[in-house]
Amino acid sequence: MAILSDENRDDVREVFEQMTNEVTAHVFTDGNCEYCEETVELNEELESLSEKYTVEVHDMDSEAAEEWNANKYDQAPVTVITDGEIKGVRYYGIPSGQEFGAYVRDIVAVSTGESGLDENIKAELAEIDEPVNLKVFVTLTCPHCPQAVETAHKFAIENSNFTSEMIEAQEFMELSQDFGVRGVPQVNINDEAGEFTGAQPPQQFLEQVKNAL
Repeated sequence: MAILSDENRDDVREVFEQMTNEVTAHVFTDGNCEYCEETVELNEELESLSEKYTVEVHDMDSEAAEEWNANKYDQAPVTVITDGEIKGVRYYGIPSGQEFGAYVRDIVAVSTGESGLDENIKAELAEIDEPVNLKVFVTLTCPHCPQAVETAHKFAIENSNFTSEMIEAQEFMELSQDFGVRGVPQVNINDEAGEFTGAQPPQQFLEQVKNAL
């Protein structure tokens, strides 16, 4: 049975018309994963809607998982969206529910290389020359989480020092417990260097990052 409705497919197809460069979704799975099959199916349905979107499925114990560091939390599914240059846009957990729209928009943003951020924010991001890891803990029913996820991913599009991870808190429960997640979206900057809760505008989000660094 198809995951996307006909209406969903039409909407996505229209959004995908904005794509310029080819994008690959590397989907990492394992045999003990509750939502791996659905994540693969969802991406394969998206693949059918644009010639510029390709899906590659890998086992979590593969060389590709090592190459992309997709096995860092020893859990799946993990999806990395890349055009070959942008490598920091990542999803830990199935990108469905409230996150589905963010996922589709992220695909287009990676394809075009356009984050849509204000020029002054881009200039501030360009000055950051050290590795930054952003963990954005979400739930699939949270209406404010996609904004935080997209902002984090926009930073990764603009600056290759950023690795920005959407983490579905209920699927990655142990990791959520390790970081004391009680409300979402919760954003952790370089693990415990900085933390805040809520979907903040890009400028305030960036200030939180800079303060943590």
